[in-house]
Amino acid sequence: MSAFAATPRRHIAVFVFADFGHISPTLGLTRELIGRGHRVTYFVDHRYREVVEQTGARAVGYPSRRGAFLKAHDTDPARLAAEGHDLLVESMERVYPLALATLAADPPDVVLYDFESFPAARMTAHTLGCATTVQLGISHASNEVFSLRNLMFDREDPSLLKGAAALMRFAQDNDLAPEALGHFLREWDDRNVAFLPREFQIEGTTFDGRFAFVGPTITEPEGEPPWSPPADGRRVALVSLGTESNQQRDFFRTCVDTFDGADWQVVMTLGRDADLDALGDLPPHVEAHQWLPHTAVLPHADVLVCHGGMSCLMEALHFATPVIVVPQAFEHTLTARRVDELGLGRMVDRDQLTVDTLGAAVDGIVADPESPERMAWMQASVQRAGGAARAAGLLEEWAAPAPAVTT
Repeated sequence: MSAFAATPRRHIAVFVFADFGHISPTLGLTRELIGRGHRVTYFVDHRYREVVEQTGARAVGYPSRRGAFLKAHDTDPARLAAEGHDLLVESMERVYPLALATLAADPPDVVLYDFESFPAARMTAHTLGCATTVQLGISHASNEVFSLRNLMFDREDPSLLKGAAALMRFAQDNDLAPEALGHFLREWDDRNVAFLPREFQIEGTTFDGRFAFVGPTITEPEGEPPWSPPADGRRVALVSLGTESNQQRDFFRTCVDTFDGADWQVVMTLGRDADLDALGDLPPHVEAHQWLPHTAVLPHADVLVCHGGMSCLMEALHFATPVIVVPQAFEHTLTARRVDELGLGRMVDRDQLTVDTLGAAVDGIVADPESPERMAWMQASVQRAGGAARAAGLLEEWAAPAPAVTT
């Protein structure tokens, strides 16, 4: 007769890029881990300490130089590379020393991180002797076949070359063996958890057992619903550019003018700290909020108009809501093309957004007789991916030593 030791309680360190869209997908997993008795420590921009601490995790804050990264409407690859270099340096020079000072006396058993945070996360694991590192896929994962960064950036960009040199110095200064350098710089890890279903991942069939596609964790509002659908049965359109993109008046005004009040109720979330008055007078069928839980609206929505952020998109697919994607950055464009390719919605180029182009996209997906079947297929894929419970179980498995056997 054999008896196996119970799952030990673990300490998990989490490194994530200073953006709510990167932090939000991890929160469900954190709640699940804490509910199982594990401890979680985040290294996070101080602006997000509160939302992290609400899960029960410890948040170690620092002031990120992120600024307007990814918020600019005219972002090009060169600018993204330059700003990415600054954040790379921040990960090495600010986050890594902070992590060492915090964790030296209480080393983590597992280090979780997104790719944007890999220098601090992987080097912390190396220095403290943490054997289990897991990369989190906030957007599309990368492997030997599909590389998100190769598509986004020119390898000869001066900022990328400067960043590569900085990484080499960082590795040498922290005694990383030359034979370990390739693994340290790789775009994926030996273990990866992606917050989307494999069916939505670009080139999803090429990803092997190193990658677990667990999908999103959807948290529906508790207590009194913060929003109710129109009682007269009009269709509902949800419009959002995420939590932080709140300076695009023209985009939101185009959405206001596209939807006829006789047929539609329009719910717009403009972003935290948005100036609601900047849109001017709104017709009775349009309501504007700084923020509203999308999970309160999406079960009743006939369409979501968004920028293509993965968290927002996964919520829509969970509720089988068709999507119109107006990409704001190259990464969003890849996602928009995937939405179009799978028949889950339509893509409208940002530079071609008008009342006519948006109206045609909405009419096309709403009237498409095959749309409900495709949406139901993807909804099932999202819901069976396993979410936080599956991800937490995998982390426990990967972190656990070989079970002790007694006879």
